[in-house]
Amino acid sequence: MRSQLKFYLIPAFILLFSIQSFAQMERKRADIVEPVETFWAPTLITQTTTETLQARNLNVTIMHSFGIATSNVVQNFFGLDNIQNVRIGLDYGITDNWSIGIGRSSLFNVIDIRSKFALLKQNSDNSTPISVALKGDFGIVTQENRRPFKDDISTFSSVIISKKINKQISLQLSPMYGYFSSVDPGNQQHLFSLGIGSQINLSERFALTAEYHPIIGEKNRNTNNAFSMGLNIQTGGHVFQLFFASTRWHLEQYAMAQNSEQFWAGDFRFGFNVNRIFGL
Repeated sequence: MRSQLKFYLIPAFILLFSIQSFAQMERKRADIVEPVETFWAPTLITQTTTETLQARNLNVTIMHSFGIATSNVVQNFFGLDNIQNVRIGLDYGITDNWSIGIGRSSLFNVIDIRSKFALLKQNSDNSTPISVALKGDFGIVTQENRRPFKDDISTFSSVIISKKINKQISLQLSPMYGYFSSVDPGNQQHLFSLGIGSQINLSERFALTAEYHPIIGEKNRNTNNAFSMGLNIQTGGHVFQLFFASTRWHLEQYAMAQNSEQFWAGDFRFGFNVNRIFGL
């Protein structure tokens, strides 16, 4: 009888130990702290986000803007016949927190070299409640204009602060500084802005975005604060960004310096960004 009891007790103890061990494993998994994905792409529309690439990942971007949608609607087919600016860029993750990139815009043939570094990343247990990143950009106009090289340089720097409020809403603020080595009389060499951006997730695949570039202090002649709003579509490794924007630029310093249109007056254009990440 005792031997039979032992025979039944041994499997019972093994089963009890297994259940206890599994429960401990489940608790450990639940306690894992991970970075929060605040935005779906490294760029909101024009503004850079706090999102960084993972190490050895390559992000290929194609940014495209057309003419004013409300000008000569029939002749220009809502501006789609008038290509304004195309930027093709590559960004590479050196580490999980630091990326470098290069791109070329068809407008003025501007080549830009940029870098972004994440200082803080919001995490799942909210012990780090916000994300903070630094961005720097160096632009060179390569279009033939008979000016010395030193007059074709622009630089840009920003501190990007973002927070995912809940599963649907993410917000960011970006104090920005742009510098142009040479400007026309009456324009500013030094420009300051406080970029404002947001993303509202509608589902796992669709999200609404908006951004605003209010200039702080003196602004260039005949310029207005740039505003954009769009729709993000996530499909596996691609993030498609469809948007309406007042600015034709995909570089922040130029969006601050050269935006003559007013979005709410009907001066908006259609554009799109395509982001494709490759794991190397």
